[in-house]
Amino acid sequence: MRTVTILGKAPRAAALVQGEVWAINDLQTHIHEGWLFDQWDRWFDLHTDSHIKKHRPLAWEWYQRSDGHRPIYLHRPYAEIAGSVAYPRDDIQTLFTVGGHPCEYFTSSVDWMLALAISEGVDRVVLHGVDLWDAPHERGDQRCGAHYWIGIARGRGIDVEIPDESSLCKATRLYGWFNSTSDRNFSSVSMDRFLEQVREAKLMQAPGYVAPGLDTADIVTLAPAPVSPPLNDRG
Repeated sequence: MRTVTILGKAPRAAALVQGEVWAINDLQTHIHEGWLFDQWDRWFDLHTDSHIKKHRPLAWEWYQRSDGHRPIYLHRPYAEIAGSVAYPRDDIQTLFTVGGHPCEYFTSSVDWMLALAISEGVDRVVLHGVDLWDAPHERGDQRCGAHYWIGIARGRGIDVEIPDESSLCKATRLYGWFNSTSDRNFSSVSMDRFLEQVREAKLMQAPGYVAPGLDTADIVTLAPAPVSPPLNDRG
């Protein structure tokens, strides 16, 4: 049985991995092994090179030191990165055609990784360290996307394992009956998480707020627009 562990950056990400290990972005900054972490089979950083160099420069340098024996999936191959390969985006989108059109519902790297695993016919996927809760954009589109691809995988008979500490595919109550679900759900869907969400919502109201990780251009300060006088003061 072929098992793939998709290794995300949530706490305890590098513990108890199983089968092939597919890792992501700058995972090393979230685990105690740091840049010495070597327990992986494939690496994924599905962003533009300018985004990676701007937000994860140490990761780009690490990619450049790779020996080429294991694939690093990027937008395209780079001569300075021995193991770099292009993620087969067009093939994956075509494979999962919806309504006669290539699928366009990919909201995070995890979606692309799940789709690739499904396309290769794996038997089991373990989502370890994948929570998609920390940032507002993760709790929105990215969680929805992950749930979609988990459903596609399970619908094709792939066993998708989600650890108890992840909040994916969990709810505190059963709709309609409104009775509480099992205790394992409350370790991830909790009041602490709700209060953190409220705190981040307040931060988003601050002037000049920029969501973390967005590949934005340098902020340019503009002069305030002139204020028109009240109508009764106009000549």
